[in-house]
Amino acid sequence: MEIKTFCSVRFPENCYGVILKNDIILVDPGEFTPELENFVKLNINRIKYILLTHMHFDHICGAADVKRLCPNAKIVIHSLDAEGLSDSVKSLAVYFGLEQKNTVADIFCNDLDVLDLGDAKINVLYTPGHSEGSVCYMIENSIFCGDTIFEGSCGRTDFPGGSSYILSQSLKKLKELDGDFKLYPGHGNPTTLNNERLYNPYMRNL
Repeated sequence: MEIKTFCSVRFPENCYGVILKNDIILVDPGEFTPELENFVKLNINRIKYILLTHMHFDHICGAADVKRLCPNAKIVIHSLDAEGLSDSVKSLAVYFGLEQKNTVADIFCNDLDVLDLGDAKINVLYTPGHSEGSVCYMIENSIFCGDTIFEGSCGRTDFPGGSSYILSQSLKKLKELDGDFKLYPGHGNPTTLNNERLYNPYMRNL
């Protein structure tokens, strides 16, 4: 598995291109940058899923453009965050003066769902707290965690639908997973679950 990172120009958000043997997954295309556009155009027939960890504008605003070029790719999001794909108030885009291209979900995911992709499997973990419908996607030994957890920190909880208590329960859920995983957050550098178990103050004492 190869992972390419596309960083937004307008806001420091990470979109990930997960390249498997024959298929590609995009995680959180927040901004349709020229680099991301070129990647999508070169791989139109290989992109199978557009996985969205939650509905905030900086993670979804490029999804409509990817879907336009790749109509067979399935947009995946939790049902509690799905309205944000077509509502710039719920996605918070309007508050940042951004124009949002609306789209809709093809698949509503839930906790412990498994999405098949050839020889690979995508496991869904429901991890609310940053938003009501936040999820993480587990692929092999990697977790794409959106704004649930960052290196040494975690997502803010002062947006609508946020809850510090619920987020702490989601962090506990991640902490109690068996083994170590590489974590690919929505902002900042990749890290590992073991590193966050040891040093992240929001996870360490749970």
